[in-house]
Amino acid sequence: MRVLKFGGSSLADFACLSKVKELILSYAGPDSLVVLSAPGGMTDHLVGLADLAAEGSDYSERWDALIQRSEGLRSEVEAAFSKVDHWPNFSELADKLAGVKLLKHCPDQVRAYVISFGERVSVALMQAMLGADNAYYLEATDCIRTEGNYLEAEVDLVASKDAFRQQLQQNNFPYYIMPGFTGSNAQGELSVLGRNGSDYSAAIAAACLEAEVCQIWTDVDGVYNADPRFIKKASKINWLSYKEAMELSYFGAKVLHPKTILPCAKVGVPCEIKNTHNPDVPGSMISHERQGDETVKAISSLEKLAMLTVSGPGMKGKVGMASRVFSALANDNVSIVLITQSSCEFSISFCVHESDLALALNALEQAFSLESQAGLIEPIQVQRELAIVTLVGDNMKAHKGLAAKFFASLAQAQVNIVAIAQDSTESAISAVIDGVLCNDAVKVCHENFFTHVPSIDVFLLGVGLVGQELVKQLEKQQAWLEARNIKLNLYGVANSKQCYLNSDGVPFESWQSELSKVAEPFSLTRVEQFVRANHLINPVIVDCSSSQQLASQYAEFLRAGFHVVAANKKANTGSFAYYQELKAAALSTRRKFLYETNVGAGLPVLDNLQLLFGAGDELLSFNGILSGSLSYMFGAIEDGLSLSEATEKAKSLGFTEPDPRDDLSGTDVARKLLIIARESGLELELSDIDVEPVVPSHFEEGSSVDVFMEKLPELNAQFADRVQSAAAEGKVLRYVGTIENGRCRVGIEAVDKQHALNAIRDGENALAILSQYYQPRPFVIRGYGAGAEVTSAGVFADILKTLSR
Repeated sequence: MRVLKFGGSSLADFACLSKVKELILSYAGPDSLVVLSAPGGMTDHLVGLADLAAEGSDYSERWDALIQRSEGLRSEVEAAFSKVDHWPNFSELADKLAGVKLLKHCPDQVRAYVISFGERVSVALMQAMLGADNAYYLEATDCIRTEGNYLEAEVDLVASKDAFRQQLQQNNFPYYIMPGFTGSNAQGELSVLGRNGSDYSAAIAAACLEAEVCQIWTDVDGVYNADPRFIKKASKINWLSYKEAMELSYFGAKVLHPKTILPCAKVGVPCEIKNTHNPDVPGSMISHERQGDETVKAISSLEKLAMLTVSGPGMKGKVGMASRVFSALANDNVSIVLITQSSCEFSISFCVHESDLALALNALEQAFSLESQAGLIEPIQVQRELAIVTLVGDNMKAHKGLAAKFFASLAQAQVNIVAIAQDSTESAISAVIDGVLCNDAVKVCHENFFTHVPSIDVFLLGVGLVGQELVKQLEKQQAWLEARNIKLNLYGVANSKQCYLNSDGVPFESWQSELSKVAEPFSLTRVEQFVRANHLINPVIVDCSSSQQLASQYAEFLRAGFHVVAANKKANTGSFAYYQELKAAALSTRRKFLYETNVGAGLPVLDNLQLLFGAGDELLSFNGILSGSLSYMFGAIEDGLSLSEATEKAKSLGFTEPDPRDDLSGTDVARKLLIIARESGLELELSDIDVEPVVPSHFEEGSSVDVFMEKLPELNAQFADRVQSAAAEGKVLRYVGTIENGRCRVGIEAVDKQHALNAIRDGENALAILSQYYQPRPFVIRGYGAGAEVTSAGVFADILKTLSR
């Protein structure tokens, strides 16, 4: 015999009912039992009716809707098939609701009758569709024997097994149709098995009849390794053990009822989850048979929990205290989700559903009132709005390091762990966390354990030459990233006045026009809200501006959970105290602050320095050409151009800033040198650097760029004398940054042919590092260090470093 159960979404309307009928004929086979839920949404509707009646409120509108829907389905079935026999007694239902309204009270026995009414509607309709000669209406109250209360009844499997056999021996039909969710107690009174109990009914029937299989037909293809409503890349699990399935259902897997698996597991009946709307797809099979070698089978989550902690000196070494805690909760029917205890026995913590919190608190306060008065028990601590995230897999016990990877994933999602628990079979590891971050935690864990496709979520600030080039590179490299299992999303772009955010990703082809339409400027609060709303787990703020205002917010960005990638040098060349604050913020938040392009644009300068210093090397001295524009100008002067001619040519080619005085002042080189000095361990401020500008700082100060360029030839003769003096000694002039004996200097130097910087020109940068490991010949890094393309490439490389791999 096969047992098939169809859920409410599979029975929502006449078309769905017709589909189920065809599935029964195709998949059930003769001598099968079909268990049906109420038509989709009808149980909730009946619960609402009972609630309104119990309040003494008018429920006529809701009643009319119930009648209209039920009679509508009945009419469609009778028109297409045959007369509906065994139609449930709506007059009796109306009388019970009227009595409830009169008394303004709904006894549990009456409520059980009302809320289970929809299942009887489904069974009556399906019997008519299959034909009364083929399908027998099997009353669940004649088969499923229950104990306990009316609304959350427990099943007596032994008595139920005898009842099922007796009913089937008395009747011989190809199909038996039974309402789910219901049973009867020893007095023959109707009881229900708890909300969503129809799956449980099917499992009980399958166990009692020792069925070939118990098929649960629902609206998804099977059990997924994460909730597909929140994790788009969640995939179906083909096979689970009973243990894995029970752990998943207990910790929140929506497709499985927590009680469903146990009856099947006791008898060894396989349980298969299949999709009514996609029947040809193999479902998820749950059985004793072991298949697959996945280490972690799935990730589940359970939200809306509260944690209670009972603690105090009276707990330590006192036999029976834990028993008293849990007995008090059991007496008030409070279900405990998770338990953890301190090793010193000073406290016991456990999670309950938030809906049971008031009941649990009251039960504990009554049970320990005397100990509380005597100071042996402290006031019960309560933490609300929690969630449990659980890794499930029978093979986990055979693999080392899974717990560490799990907790590292939670840390990556910026989640603090409130408590942890692991069962003795090591098939489940659970962590209690802040409920607000539950989806973020599951998302990171799913990436790390299943998809292995980490994400980078970029917010670009500054869309000048470098920013625009970066957007082009992000678009161009999408295929390259995909081939390496990296998902890089551009979620926001901003200039000094506008910030455009798009939860589907900023369109590469139209981002400029979209940005121009936005009225709101960038704000950290706005982007934080966007990140939370879209559950982004690896957000990166990329600053390609030169804004001091943005640079001063980097510490806030890091503390808010963002990585920071900066082409902007203002933060690292601010006060040394702020430089230290940024380092500390990145360390404490486990976020990355990356700024490779601050010194050498696309050259790997800081990476190499950090590797050297991390390996214990020490800087002895440094010499470097750190400005691509000045490198070009001094090469042109070497070729015979005057100072003004070289400046004009560099400006026309776009090597300089719009105002060449920004390059000629030496301040940009001084900033880069300061960063190198700080990376090497020197505690310096920008004012500590001795700067010799290319042109006197007072020359045409305050005048326009055009006036400055017009007057610049006045300095040609003086500068030419310096060039000729160097040439007489076989040297050339270069603009050099130097670190030696803890002091920093930026200025013009004459270098001979043996010097490492002699041949550096035409926009190249070069850095000569003399260290304990690299002497007497320096370690030299050389290459083009200017231009939007190489700078944006360096920024791109920093963005990729935010991956937690």
